[in-house]
Amino acid sequence: MQLRNILTVFLIALTVGFIFVGALVAASVLPVQDLAQYWAAAHLVGKNPYSSALVSQFEKSAGIITSGAPIVMRNPPWAMVFVLPLRLLNYQGAFALWTVFSVTVLAGCARASWRLNSTEESTVPALLSLLFGPTLCLLMLGQIAILVLLGVTFFLCLTEHKRDWLAGASLSLVSVKPHVALIFLIAITLWTIHSKRWAVLAAAGLTTVVSSVVALVINPHIFTQYLTFASQFIGETTPYPNVGGILFRLSGQHRLAFLPQAIGLIWLIFYWRKNRLAWDWKTNGMVVLLVSVACSYYSFPFDEVVLLPALIGVYFYGNRTVFLTGFVVTNIGYGMYIFKLAGNFGFGYMFLWWTASAWLATFALSRKMALRLTPIKAENHTSLTEQGSQSASL
Repeated sequence: MQLRNILTVFLIALTVGFIFVGALVAASVLPVQDLAQYWAAAHLVGKNPYSSALVSQFEKSAGIITSGAPIVMRNPPWAMVFVLPLRLLNYQGAFALWTVFSVTVLAGCARASWRLNSTEESTVPALLSLLFGPTLCLLMLGQIAILVLLGVTFFLCLTEHKRDWLAGASLSLVSVKPHVALIFLIAITLWTIHSKRWAVLAAAGLTTVVSSVVALVINPHIFTQYLTFASQFIGETTPYPNVGGILFRLSGQHRLAFLPQAIGLIWLIFYWRKNRLAWDWKTNGMVVLLVSVACSYYSFPFDEVVLLPALIGVYFYGNRTVFLTGFVVTNIGYGMYIFKLAGNFGFGYMFLWWTASAWLATFALSRKMALRLTPIKAENHTSLTEQGSQSASL
C-alpha cells in the first residue's frame, strides 16, 4: 500500500512537472495570450492597472508585445486579489503556473461534480473535462474563467451540504466575470430570499467587500480608474461570438445583441415561479447556468468551461446516447476552429457563436429523452413482475 502511494505521488509530480515545462515552452514561443492582462495588472495594481498607456509600456518593456494594442484587464477591482500572486514571476513562469493551477482546478471540479451525482469511482469526469472544447481554449489562453468554474462548483457542493457561509464566499470567484453568470447569480439571489438562507448573500457580500478593500489599500484610486476605463469599452459595438453577437452581425443592429440577455431574464421569472418550491441546484440550477451562458451579451467560447458541472451531471442522469452525440458534434466545431480548419473556409472568430446554445440543447434533449424512457422502463419492469407472478401461480 505504501509503495502504491509513493508511485501515485511520483506520477502526480511527474505530470505536474510535464505540464509546467510544456506551458513554459509554449509561452516562450507562441504569441502573447490573455494571461498577459492579468500578469500586467498584478504588477501595475499600485499605479493604474486599467491604463492602456501604462499597460502598453509595461508589456513592451517586458518584451511580451512589440506592436499593436495592449491587452488590458477588464475584470472589476475585486478580482485583483486573485491575480496578485502572478507578480512574483515573469510572464512565461506565470503562464506555466496558471496552466498547472487551471488543470488542477479542472480535474478537481470534474471529480466534485461527478461525486455530487454518484459515489462510484469513474474515469468519466476526467475524460469529459479533458475532451471538452472550452477546456483547450481556456488552457491555450490562460483565461481567468477557470475561477468562475471553481466558484460554481464550490457553490454546488457547499449548498448540497448546507455550508451556506462558505457557499456564499465561493461566489466571490464567480463575481470576477459576473456578466457570464448574470442570470445564475440572480437565481441565487431569488433562492436565498425565498429559502431565507441569508448567510449565502451575507458571505458573498462580505468576501467581495474584503477583496475590494484589499485592492483599495494597495491603490486608493482603483475604482475610479476602473470606472474611467469601463466607460471606454462599455460603448464598444464589437460583436461577440454568441447568439447576441450573430444577431448583431446579421442585422447590423447593435441593440439586438442584448436581446438574448433580455429573453433569458424574462425566462428566469417564469422558470423560477414554476420550480421555486422544489428547487434543486443540481438540476434546476444547472438549467439556469446553461441559459445564463447561452444568453450572455459578453462572452467567449472559453467561458463555456463553467458549464462542466452541468454536462457531467446530465451525463449521469440523462440519456447518454443523446448526450454523447451532442458532446462530440459540438467539440468537432471547437476542433475545426482551434486547428484553423474553419478559417480555411473563410470563417473568423465568430465561428463558435452557436456552441453555448448547443450545450444547452444537448443538456435539454438528453434530460428529456431520459425522462421519456423512464416510464417505459418502469412499465416493462411491472410487466415482467406480473409475468413472474403468473408463472409462480401456475
